[in-house]
Amino acid sequence: MTTVSNDKHSNAATSSSPWEDMRSVLKQSIGMLGFWMTLRYLLIYALAYKPVVDQSFDRKHGTDTGGLVSTGELGIDDDAAMLQANLFLGAPARVTRYVLRSLDIDYKDFVFVDYGAGKGRSLLVAAKFPFKKVIGVEISQKLHDITRTNLRQYSGKAFKCADIELFCGDARKFALPDTNLVLHMYHPFGQGVLHEVLNHIVASAHAYPRRILIPYLLPVTMAGAVFKKFPQFTKIRDVWCVNTQYRWTLYEYRG
Repeated sequence: MTTVSNDKHSNAATSSSPWEDMRSVLKQSIGMLGFWMTLRYLLIYALAYKPVVDQSFDRKHGTDTGGLVSTGELGIDDDAAMLQANLFLGAPARVTRYVLRSLDIDYKDFVFVDYGAGKGRSLLVAAKFPFKKVIGVEISQKLHDITRTNLRQYSGKAFKCADIELFCGDARKFALPDTNLVLHMYHPFGQGVLHEVLNHIVASAHAYPRRILIPYLLPVTMAGAVFKKFPQFTKIRDVWCVNTQYRWTLYEYRG
């Protein structure tokens, strides 16, 4: 996991880990998960069990966005790309929803992009917000096809954003829209690809100045180290949870 101490590019006024103030962690956890889910995870960790994969979204909507898919099962032909990919695990819907609600933006002025879109759960959540457009970027044809099926299954739901686009290919080759962006990442890449993707984002922002936010879920140490190499990205805040898999960090491009 990334450390919570501020680097020289951060504007956050934090001098110690939030874990030193359990009340802060509990408050943020309840905000993301609700009281009963927070209590559930406290009990799970107290009993030394790992949290189960969240299936509540699929049970409610009749979709297939859950499960665990190893990198070897993703069907990626390029061996080098497969080595830089991470296994598939769908981002928790309620956490994605909390992240998007917490952003101080006018959604209609932003395009939402999910790097490593997997089976499309975060896209379905984002489409319930009035974004200008929602885009999923996924290298696995297998997961891309499942997302297409999920979109058809979910099509009767009340989307606030009807413009949904899917890009199946290498994230390093994805052309970013020339508009304000929310770039959602659930620890999708290895260190090398993340570095190249951030380079691409910086180049795009330099060519077309605009606001770019990156909510990064599950901010492991490796990802934090890569972001530190880019002074253009300011860490806005860390949000902690009693289930550390649901922790996230918000970065903003500030040139």
